[in-house]
Parts: sequence; structure tokens; C-alpha cells
Amino acid sequence: MPEPYVGLTIPAREFTVTKEMTDWYRSGLAVDHKEPPPQMLANAVDTANGVMFSQQRGHLWLRQEWDFHAPLEAGRTYSVEGRVTDIYPRRDRKILLTETELRDSQGALVSVQRHHQSFLVDAPVGEVTFRDPRAKEGSRTFERPTGELLGSLERTVTLEMCGEFFHGSRSYHTDEKQSQALGFRDVVVGGRMTMGYIGELLESTLGERWARSGRLLVKFTNVLWPNERIVARVLDCGATTDGRRSVFGWVEKSDGVTVLVAEGTVER
Repeated sequence: MPEPYVGLTIPAREFTVTKEMTDWYRSGLAVDHKEPPPQMLANAVDTANGVMFSQQRGHLWLRQEWDFHAPLEAGRTYSVEGRVTDIYPRRDRKILLTETELRDSQGALVSVQRHHQSFLVDAPVGEVTFRDPRAKEGSRTFERPTGELLGSLERTVTLEMCGEFFHGSRSYHTDEKQSQALGFRDVVVGGRMTMGYIGELLESTLGERWARSGRLLVKFTNVLWPNERIVARVLDCGATTDGRRSVFGWVEKSDGVTVLVAEGTVER
């Protein structure tokens, strides 16, 4: 595949929600196995998974946007379409923005995800360095909106959990050598995993309403390494000006460093 460019269209393909796939997802997160399948399971078909710049040392997720329109159904096959919609600079990185649509067999939209991936412009020599979390605005502490706590959960994310979540595939999210080859000191816990905890909390508390009308912007702020303890929380922040309901979530380490923040809305 050539280097990504704006307007690049990814060939359409199919995605079937299998029990095995759902079991891997929930076992990796160490959450209850239940129905229906998690909405964020659709991130497995994110267009960006197959669209990369050739310079991948230091590659990280920056943001993920979600629009949900219908619940995923176990055993059902969906069509996937994707494209590159933008490439833009950010400090010493360039950001690749892709959009992926999931549709049912009748062509109805199930979900849309927009993925902002960051790539270093120049390949670093040796280990990739990060800014000190304490020096980054809003990354250690940030102003959280007031609201009612919808739910929370705590986990120590282990390397074994990473391997199960990504069902044995070898990558910098599961294998130390592959991670070091990309300039990281250790395995990088996948953004799909940390984002998944916010998804689990929103779905378990808002139910089908979230699956049919949820909108979410996830911002990844710091790297999570294996064996670090995290807590995820989501708040109901009340009515919005357009008659929806505002939600807010975040994941932080035990030392207070924020891994991600998420802002969204849902129909009332």
C-alpha cells in the first residue's frame, strides 16, 4: 500500500461479530461477559489499522471519535468502508485522520469512527522520549466537570491481559521486542484497551440508548505500561443546549497521571 494521502479510499470489506472475538475483548479487559457485544468492538475494523506511514517508530494514538447509531448484534455480518480524510501537523509529528463506517446488510449506518494517529516526522535514534507528564497541561490534573458518577472500575493491566485482548497477535501492544523496535522502553498498552473501559462503563449504565445515540471524543494523553494500576470513571453532567445529555469520562493511573479523557453526549 502507498504512503497515505488525503482522499485514499480503503477497499470495502466485511466484519462478522463472533463470540470468540467478543470473549477475547472482555477477557482482556477483565470485565463481565454479557450481551449484547460491546459497541467499541467495531474498533477492530478501524481503517487506520491497515493505513500507516512507513516511519512507525514512536507511533501513538492521539484521538478517537465515535458516533453510534445502532447496537452491534452477535453473529451478524457488517460492511466496512473507510478513507483518509486529513493529514495535518502537530509539533514534531504528523497526524493521520481516517474515517471508518460500519453498516448493516440493509445499508443502515451502525457506527462511524474517526481516528487521529500520530507519527513522528523523523525516526528517532534510540528510545522515544516523552514530555514529563507533570509538565503537560491537563495531563496530571485537569478541571473535571461537575456531575453524577455513573460508574467506575479499577484494574491492573497486565501483559497477559494485553495478549488476550489482542488475541495472541504480536505487536508493540503485546510483545516487548516489537515495542522496543519502535523505540518504546516497554510494551505500550493499546489505546483500544484503555478506551474500552470507558465504553464498558457507558454501555453498562446507559444501555441501548448509548448504542443508538452516543457520541464520544476520546483524547489519549499519556502512555500506559503493563502492570500499572488504573481507575476509569464516567460522569453524567446534565442536559446540553441541544436537548441531549452530556457525559464525561477519564482513566488515570494510581499516581494521578491521566491516560485519557472522553467527552460525549447521548439522547435523553
